[in-house]
Amino acid sequence: MIEVIIGDNGEIIIPDTMRKNLDFFPGKKIILYEEDDSLHIIPSERKASSRFSQFAHEHNRILKIDSDSDYDEMLHERVG
Repeated sequence: MIEVIIGDNGEIIIPDTMRKNLDFFPGKKIILYEEDDSLHIIPSERKASSRFSQFAHEHNRILKIDSDSDYDEMLHERVG
């Protein structure tokens, strides 16, 4: 657990080690929800599709995967 400060526009900075552990990177979709006076942040993609999107982002490729079915379809096209 770590304490962070909320910025003027409501931004929070997720520490680097946490972003790496959670596979969070720029452009990744996340889900926020409130429960019992707490804020929860969870990834909206499963890990495999997330890694595929991260690879595309790091190599300056335009690629958007909106769902697990998109990822499965792309994988099937490439692998067979």
